[in-house]
Amino acid sequence: MIKVGAVEDEPLVVKFHKIYLEKMAGFSWAGSAATLHEGMKLVKESHMDVLLLDVYLQGENGLDLLRYIREQDLAIDVVLITSANDRESVQVGHRFGAVDYLIKPFTYERFQEAMLMFKNRQPSEHSAYCQEDIDRLFHARNPRSVEVPPFPKGITKETAIRVLDAFENQKEWLTAAVLSEITSISHVSLRKYLRFFVENSWIDKDVIYQPSGRPLQQYRLTAQGMKTKESGFV
Repeated sequence: MIKVGAVEDEPLVVKFHKIYLEKMAGFSWAGSAATLHEGMKLVKESHMDVLLLDVYLQGENGLDLLRYIREQDLAIDVVLITSANDRESVQVGHRFGAVDYLIKPFTYERFQEAMLMFKNRQPSEHSAYCQEDIDRLFHARNPRSVEVPPFPKGITKETAIRVLDAFENQKEWLTAAVLSEITSISHVSLRKYLRFFVENSWIDKDVIYQPSGRPLQQYRLTAQGMKTKESGFV
């Protein structure tokens, strides 16, 4: 049984963590904490296998707990679940060994994918590992191990990188109009790329309904999109 805990200051999010885990076989709940101090106590005493960690914690930074776990050499894998999608947070999370990074709001399917990825890459309990065990353990952490679907007609690798680059260092949501101006790509062509990126979870899409006129669609880069961009689509 894989024991999962959380350090999260939003009670509703903790509730969903528990509900989602209850739907999945092979996992049990190890408890939760809402602050860094409580989190340090939790990770030392709970004997958990996986920690679901938020970055924004009541004025504190959850990444400090990730650093603490590594400094203390605790055998805990960390899945970051947060609204922090800035470049620094994602890179620090990856550098300190987070096994996955989910952007809020997240779906059950994406949560399930993160948990099953962790479960499926657990090596056998033999004294010596086979190559398959080692590959599962190491390749899951490799930022270049990104599955890139075939590009549909009308979409090229070079332009895809160009569009994803437009999100660089952008903390705010971007509209298609703004992206078109940054990339100098027509709205018609750009929307093909945005649709393809959304389908592959490389960007998030949000729709704002206005009092008059068409709904406003805006986009932002996801952690998966950043990994894909950094991999160069290879």
